[in-house]
Amino acid sequence: MPIMPLTSSPQSPLIIWQFVDGKSGHEQQSLGLTRALARYHPVQTINIDIRQHPIGVMDFILKRLPLDYPLPQYVVGAGHRTHLALLTAKRVTNAKSIVLMKPSLPVSWFDYALIPEHDSPTPRANVLATRGVLNAIQPSTQLNAKKGVMLLGGASKRHGWDDKWLVTQMKTVLAATPEVTWQISTSRRTPEHILLEIRHIAPHAKVWSANETPQGWVAAQLQEAGQVWVTEDSISMLYEALTAGAQVGVLAVPRLQKDRITAAIDELIKQQCLTPFTQWQEQQQLAPAHHFCEADRAARWLLEQEGLWTSD
Repeated sequence: MPIMPLTSSPQSPLIIWQFVDGKSGHEQQSLGLTRALARYHPVQTINIDIRQHPIGVMDFILKRLPLDYPLPQYVVGAGHRTHLALLTAKRVTNAKSIVLMKPSLPVSWFDYALIPEHDSPTPRANVLATRGVLNAIQPSTQLNAKKGVMLLGGASKRHGWDDKWLVTQMKTVLAATPEVTWQISTSRRTPEHILLEIRHIAPHAKVWSANETPQGWVAAQLQEAGQVWVTEDSISMLYEALTAGAQVGVLAVPRLQKDRITAAIDELIKQQCLTPFTQWQEQQQLAPAHHFCEADRAARWLLEQEGLWTSD
């Protein structure tokens, strides 16, 4: 359903303070939202690193803010360390607060909360349940079926690692797709010996270590790759690949436990958004790409809540 502006007159930019805590994953979430808002309404985003501008309990109590920026209409943050900054900025400037992910403080203290549905948010008028965490990837119009990406993670609290099984899966996919030029990247969590084992895995595959790829490399690859394979432990990369619009396969790694994250992956498989390796092996085909851009959906929802846009 198209979203139409309420008025055709020039719109004043919304001033948004984006609080960041130094964690790239958190920053990508709030960046994804502010960029999506900018696609629908003029915005001026001011990045504020709380490590350089700490905001404490006394700042909230005394209603003071050690910042000198244009007053915002909205303040945005992801991660527990941004919560006090959001509430203090809201108290001092009367801006509306937007918290990303399930907060450690009561949701009712914030004006809006964008919470992944796998965290089972309590239904409230100010809460939007999102499919996974938001990201800064945009749906691509340049996907090429003859370009592919494999993204490898590593062991985590919910996933183990099986070198032999992983390499077998990779070789099977590569052998079945000789017409595809593959880019393969490890991550900081990938065991170093895996890089040596796959460095020359196939003539049509280029292998990169995490420290060889510049910032923004993955995002750039996802704008071109028609098919993407991601190890199951890397759920943020799975959501980013889906957002870009690729057909997405899941490379299996051992599950150490079942929790809300593995349940979210299972649900995406059930919805035929993702194709697990064992299913692909039977059909030699990835599930069709889905329209999947939660940052855009969240931006439209927020603007509609504020009466700045309306559905038509």
